[in-house]
Amino acid sequence: MKDLSAQIRRDFAADSPLATGLPGYARREEQITLAQEIGTAFEQKSMLLAEAETGTGKTLAYLVPSLRSYEKILISTHTKALQDQLEHRDLPAVQKALGIGRKVALLKGRSNYLCPQRMQRHITSPQLDSRIQKAMLKVLAWSEKTRDGDLSGLDFDVFAKGIGPMVTATADQCLGVKCGEYDVCPLMKARQRAQSADIVVTNHSLLLADAALKSGAFGEILPNFDAYVLDEAHSLPELACQHFGVQLTRLKLIQWLNDMQALLDEMGDEPALKQDVLATGKDVIDAWLKPGLEELKDAWVAMVKLAESRRERSEDLAKQADRAAELLVEIRMVMEPAEGFVGWSDGDGEHKRYTVAPVETGPVLKQHLWDRPAAFVLLSATLRVSGSFAYARQRLGVEVSDESFHASPFDYASQSMIYLPRHMPDARSPQGVAALTDEMETLIRASQGRAFVLFTSWGMLGQVAQELARRLPWTVLIQGESGSRDAILETFRKDTHSVLCGTRSFWEGVDVPGEALSLVIIDKMPFAPPNDPLLQARIKRCEEKGGHGFRDIQLPEAIATLRQGAGRLIRSVNDRGVMALLDSRLYAKAYGREVVRNLPAAPIKDDLAEVRWFFEEQDV
Repeated sequence: MKDLSAQIRRDFAADSPLATGLPGYARREEQITLAQEIGTAFEQKSMLLAEAETGTGKTLAYLVPSLRSYEKILISTHTKALQDQLEHRDLPAVQKALGIGRKVALLKGRSNYLCPQRMQRHITSPQLDSRIQKAMLKVLAWSEKTRDGDLSGLDFDVFAKGIGPMVTATADQCLGVKCGEYDVCPLMKARQRAQSADIVVTNHSLLLADAALKSGAFGEILPNFDAYVLDEAHSLPELACQHFGVQLTRLKLIQWLNDMQALLDEMGDEPALKQDVLATGKDVIDAWLKPGLEELKDAWVAMVKLAESRRERSEDLAKQADRAAELLVEIRMVMEPAEGFVGWSDGDGEHKRYTVAPVETGPVLKQHLWDRPAAFVLLSATLRVSGSFAYARQRLGVEVSDESFHASPFDYASQSMIYLPRHMPDARSPQGVAALTDEMETLIRASQGRAFVLFTSWGMLGQVAQELARRLPWTVLIQGESGSRDAILETFRKDTHSVLCGTRSFWEGVDVPGEALSLVIIDKMPFAPPNDPLLQARIKRCEEKGGHGFRDIQLPEAIATLRQGAGRLIRSVNDRGVMALLDSRLYAKAYGREVVRNLPAAPIKDDLAEVRWFFEEQDV
């Protein structure tokens, strides 16, 4: 629409429908400015990089111009929690307040939707044990009542129950328009709603999967849009490594073999082919356990020939042949990564995993996203490092854009304290783990629980968390042991004095305002493991161009991650709390001052007595 900026300012006026009709609305100049910048990007089909710190209200800042614009707009988030919040709470509330009736659709990845065809195929299998059969029957009963087939509507996790692969379809399993259940397919219906919607809410994984499909000429998931709003944009580079690379596992091959066997059992008239597939499948599984990939490739070439030999018999067999050919491409890519990609393996035996990923994500994102003729708005609370967007630009592949920064309205100096002790030994030293555990216990007792303990590695989590659970009088929730991520968070919010111990997935996308979270402990600076093959390849590429691996890659990445973790603490103007970083290297290392400059503007203390005083005097 013309003069979108002026309309946005009217929408945020003190006497506007937003002010009177949106619960909890408070007028913020930073929010209004950001909303107008987003409106300008829409109008000019330009790119905007915007850091909006916690409390600026960036969600409303992009929802208003998105609703006021006449463009077709995609809003994408990193987390499904924010995606659901937008679709079910924020967008309806803002639409109602403004009296705007734009058509909105929610689209998730295919593993979130029921596949009726696969459910019907597997539910009648005589090989199912009673536990699996019971879970399948629950899904069947639910499928007759659900409106959208979104598996989050079930009261249990199908993947945790072990039936996820039986009731969902991967891209290479889906028959598309040739499927007998196409007319009732929840995924296809969701995609059709997205095609006709004015605003589509999705997540970065689906956006990048769609971009990868378009680049490979395999079709598309999403329609084209006039504008893309990418919230939590700091997560895009890591996700791009996954979606534009390859991960080859034994399970991938076994799933193909299981599907092929089930299909041949269903047909019942191909005994010779079934016998050949079983024999060649054994060769494949045996080859997986051997060093190198040459024997695996040869065995899979034989499997591809078997699948191709009956392609003409049915659509299902043709699909299986296509999947087999795609897996052969992946095997060859793992054996010889393309220029600009790096490959490695981890794990042993059955659990071995081969990965190929782009060394630099910037060129990949530019080619597959930014070169589209559309507006792009990239938002996050942590896009900058040391006040600059340079690192984000390099990782994202953004060459030309507007930049804007919007500071948090929170008074960190009075609402919080940073505890940075000088006396902590190196965590790798003989006394390191014991000292870390003791320090954490002391801090958590000072805060009466109500703590996030964020670890930089699973190894340290395993060494410390159980000991904290043994010592502390409050509930200690441990990632990987106390249920799913969502279940752990729900328990943490309800149990005011509980303690949550987690790794990377709890460093971001978690919002716990109020007294339930008053202490965030970070065990050490979150540097990536130096033996990470992808990191090593990035450092090598950086230094070949005249850069410095630590200064240009390792340090800015660690600072960006640290800012995410520190951001879990203060989530509203009423929050109070302490952020503890138990890494004394910051006093001795040259990079220490730069790290501190990137922390919230709160007083920094190195005395535990100051922490106790904060909790007692502030009545936190």
